[in-house]
Amino acid sequence: MKKEKGQIKSFEEGGESAGDLRTGGKPKSRLKAGLVTLGYFEYWRMYPALKEQVEGDLSVVEKHIRASGTDIVCTGMVDTLDAAHAAGEMLAAQGADILVLVCGTYVADYISLTVLDALPHLPVIVFSVQAHENVDRQGDYQSSLRNSGIIGVAQLTGTLRKLRREFSIVVGSVDDARAYRKIGSLLRAAAAVKSLREANIGIIGHVFRGMYDIELSKTFLKGTFGVNLIQIQSSHLMDIWQNVSDAEAEDRAQKLLRRFARKNVTEQDVFHAMKLAIAMQRLSEKFHLDALCFLDQHFIQRQVKASARMGASLLMENTGMSVNCEGDIGGLVTMMLMRAIAKDAPLMAEWGEYDAAENACLLIGHGIGTPDLAKSDGDVVLTRTPEEWGFEGAGLNYELVMKPGPATIAHVMEGPEGYRMLITRARTLDLPRLAFDELHAWARVETLVKEYLERIFDFGVSHHCIIGAGDMAEELEYAAKLLKLKTFRID
Repeated sequence: MKKEKGQIKSFEEGGESAGDLRTGGKPKSRLKAGLVTLGYFEYWRMYPALKEQVEGDLSVVEKHIRASGTDIVCTGMVDTLDAAHAAGEMLAAQGADILVLVCGTYVADYISLTVLDALPHLPVIVFSVQAHENVDRQGDYQSSLRNSGIIGVAQLTGTLRKLRREFSIVVGSVDDARAYRKIGSLLRAAAAVKSLREANIGIIGHVFRGMYDIELSKTFLKGTFGVNLIQIQSSHLMDIWQNVSDAEAEDRAQKLLRRFARKNVTEQDVFHAMKLAIAMQRLSEKFHLDALCFLDQHFIQRQVKASARMGASLLMENTGMSVNCEGDIGGLVTMMLMRAIAKDAPLMAEWGEYDAAENACLLIGHGIGTPDLAKSDGDVVLTRTPEEWGFEGAGLNYELVMKPGPATIAHVMEGPEGYRMLITRARTLDLPRLAFDELHAWARVETLVKEYLERIFDFGVSHHCIIGAGDMAEELEYAAKLLKLKTFRID
């Protein structure tokens, strides 16, 4: 049978259109939060000036929440059952992803629940707000009603617990920076979880033999995180690699050599690594990948005379993708969440040694990280690939130490009860770069470091961990809650 031009085929066969890949990849969409501002109609007739005061308070809340950068759909005052029905229908039609309920006064729970019933599967943030940080010593009963939202929140949260409806709670005043930081953290976490849904994760190779700790089920990964796992044959990468011109690879090599100092590598090593890097980027574009996990040992390295480490690092720096290796999809999901929360690329590492004097863990990278992990480009060196798996040449890798500051260590892994997440607040230290030919970080923890390691090993962690710059613990805990993951939090 003659095949017509443009006939749809599987991505495995190539061609202009693939029936098993979404054209253009996952559509990009921002989190949309429905802001439900509530009051109680009974109070307006009792105290005619109160409604205007409360609407003024709620407009301040709306302004602060909009400042978080999230797309907000605001219902306006919901103070009757009819208004609640209309609000629920409007938010459903607008495609809200999460709800923020703010009680401007006490409001009977049947009104709030009417909004929630229209959106039964959405996560809920309840903001218990009052007009001032402190009780007005000169206030009257109207002043008390203006701050009576706390009563409505107590009633609503008690009812939600009875109904087994999940929620998160924030308490503060209309200008309370702490409250808006917390709401912002929760919204960033929800946006990070949304970014996972329908993301394309390319997999080249398999889990490294014997690493049962990171073996995961594709079916359960889809069910928990919503990601699409695309198994890509090494031949797809090699076909693209063969069509990368020497001139392109040489141009990229010279740019990298001008940017960084080098040791233990030749210009030819850099050239081979850049030819593979170009092929990896074209592969990611061809299959519309949002993330990539590879195992290049043995076959690919011997063919291209380089490891995929530098290609992976450049993919993260140039495209915003998350990339890791050895089949660690749980770690890759963690990297994707961190990237969505903090915008910077984290470091995939392994538990190295402990340092009792600094109460720190030395986390040793796996060759994949962006130069902005270091204090500056001048603190990054191009060096050899420290593990050699039979390829010709020295390979190419970054040697750097992660810059000092607040950091978060995390990892998603599988346990006997399902997926779970380790979360640790840490601080990376300003210590000298070690001559490891590798990326690394000194991460100080609060718990005595030996006890810290005893406790995480007792929990049952992976031999990999992900460390990112910045304090993301609150966001990751909320993301885990949305994903229904058990968490183990230890600082």
